[in-house]
Amino acid sequence: MGSIEITRLENRVPPRKYEIKPLERCTVCDRADDCEYLQSLMQAPYDASGVLMDCKAFYTVFCELEERCRVPFGDPAKMREYLEEDAGKRPFLTPAVVTNGALAAELALKALTLVETGTFDCVHELDKLFYSLPETHLRALSSLIKDKAHQNDATLRTNLETISGFFVEWRYFFESDSIGCSGFLLEFIHIVCDYAITEIEGV
Repeated sequence: MGSIEITRLENRVPPRKYEIKPLERCTVCDRADDCEYLQSLMQAPYDASGVLMDCKAFYTVFCELEERCRVPFGDPAKMREYLEEDAGKRPFLTPAVVTNGALAAELALKALTLVETGTFDCVHELDKLFYSLPETHLRALSSLIKDKAHQNDATLRTNLETISGFFVEWRYFFESDSIGCSGFLLEFIHIVCDYAITEIEGV
């Protein structure tokens, strides 16, 4: 896991400005002209470096939480400490890990689309954002994920559909009767965020 270095604000190159596309339901809504949310989107264009800064922030929190949740197999002393903390003292951090990670991945995908096309879709679904990436990034990320997360086209599509709504589902974890999380999500978050940071840094 690589370290993430946040660029100091005063050293940032003035970003190019971009617009985001409102939800389809916004464009056909008969109250769109009076909608403060829609007006705020149109009045305050986003820029790729700003979206990436938010991505880095949520990714940093995700990495730190993921490390805190890591079970220290192979170290008896740390394992005892971990189990003691688990005995009613450790908060259940999985919803925070998943929510921060899913949002970081979402922002990474939006930043990659934004810097190439000047816009991105106002949705949370990771599969939709992934498959609407510009072709260059879609090919590169698909290749990385297949290699590092041991996927093929079919399993990648299935796994993306499974994790697509995790940002919404896991932030309201208490509303679910049951919900699961596979190792694919964690690998996906690292691959997508690391790729976006490397590709966009300095834009």
